[in-house]
Amino acid sequence: MSADGPDDALSRRDLLLAAVYSVLLLWINAYVCRELFFAQTAYMNSMHGFWIALARMAGDSWFHATWWPYWDCGIPFEFTYSPLIPGSIAAWSALGKVSHALALQCITGLVYCLAPVTLFLAAWLLTRAPGYSFAAALFYSLTAPTQILVPDSDFAVRRFWDARRLFLVTVWDDTPHLAALTLLPLVILFLSLAIRKRRLGYYIATAVLIALAGLASAFGPTMIAMAAVCLLFVLRREDCLRNIVLTISIGALAYAISAAFYPPSLLRAIRTASASHGEPGFTAGSVTALAIVTLGWTLLWRYLPRWTTDWRLQFFGLFAYLTSSVPMIAAYLHRQFLPQPGRYKLEMELALALAVVFGARSWFDRLSLSLKGALLFLLLALAGEQIVSHRVYAKNILAPADVTRTVEYRAARWVEQNLPGVRVMMPGSIGQWANAFTDMAQFGGGSWSMAYSQIQQTGLSAVYNGGDTAPSDARVSLAWLKAFGVGAVGVSGPDSQEFWKPFAHPAKFEGMLPVLWREEGVTIYRVPQRSAALAHVVPQAALVTRTPSGPRDIDGIELYDAALDDQSLPLAEFRWEGRNRIRIRTAVSPGQVISLQVSYHRGWHGVANGRECEVGRDGLGLIWLRPGCAGVCEVELNYDGGRGLRFFRYLSYTAIAALLLAFPARRLRFSLRRSS
Repeated sequence: MSADGPDDALSRRDLLLAAVYSVLLLWINAYVCRELFFAQTAYMNSMHGFWIALARMAGDSWFHATWWPYWDCGIPFEFTYSPLIPGSIAAWSALGKVSHALALQCITGLVYCLAPVTLFLAAWLLTRAPGYSFAAALFYSLTAPTQILVPDSDFAVRRFWDARRLFLVTVWDDTPHLAALTLLPLVILFLSLAIRKRRLGYYIATAVLIALAGLASAFGPTMIAMAAVCLLFVLRREDCLRNIVLTISIGALAYAISAAFYPPSLLRAIRTASASHGEPGFTAGSVTALAIVTLGWTLLWRYLPRWTTDWRLQFFGLFAYLTSSVPMIAAYLHRQFLPQPGRYKLEMELALALAVVFGARSWFDRLSLSLKGALLFLLLALAGEQIVSHRVYAKNILAPADVTRTVEYRAARWVEQNLPGVRVMMPGSIGQWANAFTDMAQFGGGSWSMAYSQIQQTGLSAVYNGGDTAPSDARVSLAWLKAFGVGAVGVSGPDSQEFWKPFAHPAKFEGMLPVLWREEGVTIYRVPQRSAALAHVVPQAALVTRTPSGPRDIDGIELYDAALDDQSLPLAEFRWEGRNRIRIRTAVSPGQVISLQVSYHRGWHGVANGRECEVGRDGLGLIWLRPGCAGVCEVELNYDGGRGLRFFRYLSYTAIAALLLAFPARRLRFSLRRSS
C-alpha cells in the first residue's frame, strides 16, 4: 500500500482502471434498481409523501424565512425536514419535467448507485489499491453483515445476503440517511488530506461535503464526527492539538454553511422530540456504554500498530469498531449514548466492508497465484448469484403501483374537495401523504423527530389514546381537537389499509360525531365548531395559561373550548395572505383578546388598527393577541422568522459568500505579492 496515498501521481492506466471499476459498480447497482428511474411505486408506510409534499409546495421557502401552515398547526419552515432531498426532488422535477414522486425515486436510485462508487473512489485514492477498493465496494453492494452481528429481527445466516440497503431506501424511508452516507467516504478522504497537507482547497472541500451531509440528514454530522475522531487518532499524532483545532474549525465552517436549516432552536427540538418518543436520552447507562466503547477503543488503538503501521488500515479498524459499537451495545446491553442507535447499522455496513476486505489483504497476498485465482473465481460466482438475487428482489418490491387507488390518496382528495379551508387531523400514513396530493392544513402531518411544539405532539397523542375507555378517550380527544381548531378528524380502524392504525379506540366517535366519509375502514368525522376560522375572540381569563401536564390534563382546555362555543362573543374573520401574513377582522371589548389556533413563534409580529400590538403564547403553544382596540379591529400579523432564524440564515449566506471569494482573494493576494 502506498505510503503517501492520494498525492502520488496518477497514471493514465490508474485513471482508466478506476473509471472501469466505477462504471461497473454503477452498472451493477443500476441493474438491480432500474425500475426506480422509470416506474412509480406506492409504499405508503414511509415518509416519501412527506418529502414529496415539501418539494411540491416549498417554492422559494428554501431561501428566506417562511411559515409552513400545513403541518402541526403551523411551524417554521426550518422545522419541516433536512432540505437536501426535498430540495433535490423539486429541482429534478422541474428540470426533468417529471412528477415529484418519480423525481424522488430517481434521486433514491441515484443515491443507491452512488454510495458504493464513492466508497470505491475514496478507498482507492487513500490506498492506491483499486482491486481491493472495488472488492470492498462490491462487498458493500451485495451483502448485509449487520444481519449476522446485530440482525433487525430473528437471527438467520441467510440474511447476510439480504438486499437490506435497497429495502431501507425504497420500501422504508432512509434515502436522506443514505445520501449523507454517500458523502461520508469523500469527507473522510478530504479531511485526511486537510489534516496531512494543510491546503485551503482541502479545507473548503471538506467543509462543503460536511455541510451537504448535514443538510441531507441529521445523522450526517454524527457519522462524520465518528470518522473524524478515528482520523485524529491515526494521523500526525505529533500535531494532535493542531489537528483537533483544524478539524473543529472545518466543522464550524460546515455548520455556518448549513446554519440556516440547523439553528440551535431546531437542535434543541430534535433532542426534546427524541426524549418525548421513548428515547431514554443520556442516562447512567449511557455513561456505561461510553465506558465500554472507550475500553475497547483503547485496546484496539494500542494494539493495532503491532499488526500494521499503515494509518489507513488502523483507521478502517477503528472506524469499524466505533460504528459497530453503537447498535451492538444498544441491542445486546440495552444501553445507548446516541439517539436511535439502531439506525447506525448503515454506517456499520460501510465500515465493515473496508475493514473486512483490507484486513484480509495481507492474508490474500500471501496465497499462491493458483489459489488466488480459484478463490477469486468463487467470490465472483457468489457475486453473480447475489446480483441476480438482488435483481429478483428489486423486481418484486419495485412493481409499479397506482397511488390514486390508495386510501391515503382518496381520503386526502375528498377532504380537499369537500372541506376547503378546514383544519383536519388525518391518521398515520394518511397524514404523512395528504400534502403530497393536496394543500390541506393538518393538526399533525409533520415529522415527530423535528417537532416544533411538544404540546401539539401531546395533543396528537391525546387524540390517539386519551383515555382507558372509549367514552373517556372521546371526551379527551374532542377537548384537544376543538382547542386546536380541528374541524374534522379521520380515524383508521383495524381493518383499514392505513398502515399504522394509531387509534387505541377507533370506534370512540361512533354515534357522537357526524360521519362525513367512510371507505375501507377509514372514517372522517365532523368535529363541532361554532366557527371554522382559526381566530376567536375570547375573555383573557379563558386562555389556557398553564401547559397541560399530559394528554388527560384537560380542565383548562375545556374552559377554553367553552369560550370558543360562547354565542355571545363576536366571530372573527380570518384569512391567510400567502404563508407569512394573516389578516383578522373582528370586534373586541375590554377584557377580551384574540386567540389564534396557530403555533406561536417570536417571528410573528402584529399590528391592530395601524398600531403594534402584543403577541403572546398561551399554554397550548398557540398565539394570542391583545389588540389594544375597542370595537372593530383590523389586525395584520406578519412572520419574518424572528432575530434568531434570520441571524442563522445570514450566517449561512455569509459563509457561502466567503467560500466563493476565498480562491479569487487568495489569487489576488498572491499576485500583489509578486508585483511588489
